[in-house]
Amino acid sequence: MRRAFHSLTLAAAVLVVSAPSAWGSEPPVKVDWNQTAPLSGRVIDGTVEVTSSGTGGTFPLVAIDEPAIAGDGYALTGRVRYQGVAGVGFLEMWSVFPDGGRYFSRTLANDGPQARISGDSGWRDFELPFYLEGSERPVRLEIGLVLRGAGRVWIGPLELTSPGTTSSAWWSDRTGGLIGGIAGSLIGLTGALVGVLVARGRGRRAVLATMVALAITGGGLLVAGAVALAFSQPYAVYFPLILGGIILVAVFGPGSRRARRAYEDVELRKMRAMDTAPS
Repeated sequence: MRRAFHSLTLAAAVLVVSAPSAWGSEPPVKVDWNQTAPLSGRVIDGTVEVTSSGTGGTFPLVAIDEPAIAGDGYALTGRVRYQGVAGVGFLEMWSVFPDGGRYFSRTLANDGPQARISGDSGWRDFELPFYLEGSERPVRLEIGLVLRGAGRVWIGPLELTSPGTTSSAWWSDRTGGLIGGIAGSLIGLTGALVGVLVARGRGRRAVLATMVALAITGGGLLVAGAVALAFSQPYAVYFPLILGGIILVAVFGPGSRRARRAYEDVELRKMRAMDTAPS
């Protein structure tokens, strides 16, 4: 049981470190590499070429201060091609808010405009969307490339837009971060409490019922995550659902069986102690 709940604590830490309305119609912000020097790589024929060694790294490209954004979201778009990229790399956009909060969008999907960067690819479109809540707008956008190993990547001109469409995301990127942080903390605390009660042989009925309920909840989260992927929801929507579901099912499913055996062992030891006690 201790090993299981140690795994639970680590998984919850990973999870921590893990409403529609009209968009605005601000004119797009364009980044032309012939006019804006990239923070990494070199410019060749209007594109940025980034070459990574075997150790990989993070390659900042450009920062946009005080971006003009209206409505409830925005998206950074462009084109990318790559060659010999080892492992999984991605483009990312950090949105920095006045209160110091930082939230990312990353191309980590299996396919589509938000697909990861891996292996070889000719020129393709990419998109880094971000969905807002309330009236607060970012004061800075930081765009970069992350590679885990060797490879060459070419990035074309960039465009930041607030399209005149309606957001279909179930919740915003910031809400996704809050969900992951709160859920991870609650799962970790619950696991620690369950571990203590099982070790002391107390609260059997409540502990076992809670563990079964959490395992079932995890299955529901996995189903919801699969639905989110099927409907092309952004990373901030499907990732917390899938990761939370995996943690709950993997830990509390088999954990409930181990806890039941642990309670039975406690009862058996009590019975033996009573039998051997002097009359």
